[in-house]
Amino acid sequence: MNATKHFTVFFNIFLSACLAFVSHQVYAGVAGHAQFVNGQVQIINNAGQVRSLQKADAVNESDTVTTAKDATAQIKMLDGGLVAVRSDSQLKFDKFVFDGKEDGTERSFFSLLRGGFRAITGLVGHKNKANYRITTAGATIGVRGTDHETFVVVPGSDMAAVAPIGTYNKGNVGETVMTTDKGTITILPNQMGFSSAADQLPQLQPVNLNIYTVVPSPALQGNGGTSMGSAQENTAVESTIQEQNTGTGNVVPNTIPLHPITEDRGPGAPPKVY
Repeated sequence: MNATKHFTVFFNIFLSACLAFVSHQVYAGVAGHAQFVNGQVQIINNAGQVRSLQKADAVNESDTVTTAKDATAQIKMLDGGLVAVRSDSQLKFDKFVFDGKEDGTERSFFSLLRGGFRAITGLVGHKNKANYRITTAGATIGVRGTDHETFVVVPGSDMAAVAPIGTYNKGNVGETVMTTDKGTITILPNQMGFSSAADQLPQLQPVNLNIYTVVPSPALQGNGGTSMGSAQENTAVESTIQEQNTGTGNVVPNTIPLHPITEDRGPGAPPKVY
């Protein structure tokens, strides 16, 4: 009798645990939906199941988005934010909680495993800054602004041949912070932070042109077309958003600020516009 009772108790506990696990898998919160998908993009869920990401598909909490070398994807988050994943990248949506208001319970946590993405933040992190973060092997990125780009160069990647291994973050609008075990730096617009490892102090460095394309700001050009402040520049993302117009039915929304890519050809010569 005791053996039967113990078995029943054990079975009920086991069944409850299984139901809780399945419930989490089935009802994992939706983080956003794919607006644009170019090339081969895959989703791996928390159970290890793999599927191709298609336009309008949901991206759930705990999903990992993986892009091929010639592929990009853009995900519209439920809080109004935008995530544009670059080619040859892997980004995990660790946690996303948003019920329509900023009450302190909202969360938007990512892990960038390799490659890069541009994020234009929505309501999560707008008021409660600590509720938005990006984790990499070498640093943690927090926001104090709305538009930034993070990139991770890993050993063996194509980018490792032209850029040091580590975590990079470029600010476009507002501020971001980069934190390691050794300290924190603030990254202003048109600055780049770099961390080689979690046990190293992050540093501000000149923008790495192998990762980011830097162009003179049109607002800083004089009447003759020459730049009046080369230290202040705008970044054009590595075709992450612009190239997504090439997909069938894809149109870049007007809410995303895009800048012309220009080349300063020296005094007396007009700038070349791409």
